[in-house]
Amino acid sequence: METFSERLLREHQDTWQAMQQHRFVCDIEQDRLPAEVFNRYLVFEGQFVSTAIAIFALGISKAPDISQQRWLTGVLNALLDTQITWFDAVLAKRQVSPADYPNDLPGVIRFRDGMLNVAREGSYAQFIVLMFGAEWMYYSWCKRVSEKSLSDEDIRRWVELHAEDEFFQQAGWLKTELDRCAQTLSEAEKSALSALYDDVLRWEIDFHTQAYGEE
Repeated sequence: METFSERLLREHQDTWQAMQQHRFVCDIEQDRLPAEVFNRYLVFEGQFVSTAIAIFALGISKAPDISQQRWLTGVLNALLDTQITWFDAVLAKRQVSPADYPNDLPGVIRFRDGMLNVAREGSYAQFIVLMFGAEWMYYSWCKRVSEKSLSDEDIRRWVELHAEDEFFQQAGWLKTELDRCAQTLSEAEKSALSALYDDVLRWEIDFHTQAYGEE
């Protein structure tokens, strides 16, 4: 029997493949991503971590019981302790100043505001769709690309972080939690979540396109 998460992947296969085969992903896979593009991406993604912290805090506040809160708090702590530290270190190493890459580009704003607004105004199930949409997508392409030879050690490490078992466990938890949430939802609610999932993938596509400094 098809799970709800599998249904989302099936219903939005075209959008999914558009992200999996995005220029940014293919350039990394073929070891040709320009350093300037990765630097800009690091600034945008590093700044989004602060938004992700707010999103997870909102998700924790809406979680139905302590087991979900405990898991999500662990993810939140990793964002605070590991991810922010990594971004600070790699930006310093690459001598990249965030001031050189203003984050007011339309695709960056759509992704940031779209995710944050849903987390603020939406349900726990909607929050899970946000995070599943982003993290299962990242794990999928990074796992594939991690098998390639990447000459830029920072790009290689970024890919590895999203292909390791710890990240897979996190993405897998979201997939399982989404399927659990869907068991109590009406068909109309599931359809709304399906539309939101497509939005998340499209926001991700826009966001990664902006790493090239173009819409």
